[in-house]
Amino acid sequence: MLEELIFRIMLVVMWLVFAIPRIYYRRKAARPTGTEEDAKKDHREGFGWVQILIAISILGMFISIFAYVLMPLGLIWFPLPLPSIIRWGGVVLGFCCIPLLVWVHRELGRFYAPELAIKREHEIIMTGPYQYVRHPMYTVFILFTLGILLVASNFFIAIFALLIILLLYPNSKQEERMLLNKFGIQYQEYMNRTGRFFPRITKPRKLDEDALHAE
Repeated sequence: MLEELIFRIMLVVMWLVFAIPRIYYRRKAARPTGTEEDAKKDHREGFGWVQILIAISILGMFISIFAYVLMPLGLIWFPLPLPSIIRWGGVVLGFCCIPLLVWVHRELGRFYAPELAIKREHEIIMTGPYQYVRHPMYTVFILFTLGILLVASNFFIAIFALLIILLLYPNSKQEERMLLNKFGIQYQEYMNRTGRFFPRITKPRKLDEDALHAE
């Protein structure tokens, strides 16, 4: 019982510490900075079905974590029997995601937007984690969500966690379509040498010669 209480406390601390940089950078993005041209959006995606499902999954996960922490008996019928060492591994994974999140935000800088949008003066970021993966922020979300799943060790929370992880794939595809429309072959070449969420382990494919010279 004491160990379970410790895991509940660690889960709350993980969530709160992770939320600090998220809130900071979202508020920073909401403030007008730089030139008026920098703040303009060249393209903004509407709130589609993928984003709706992600929002519902995040809300469901938040409610289930709230129940797990404050009303553990309410989720007593949904245990996911994981050994303690795996759950402590989830704690380590969760806390490791926090500096990674800050790193991604710092590299993205003024081009960060809370919604799917491309700014008028947008550029392709290829430094820091963006040298290896196209969506390192999603990578952080995947790892942090997995950490929460392991620490909570609960089927109910796992359902929402897995939904979030799975929905990030179509969300990233939608973002890549926007960037391809904006940057064309430049972004296609970038996609060819990087992984989506994790570094590419295979050799880059040779691009079509006609595509390389396409306008």
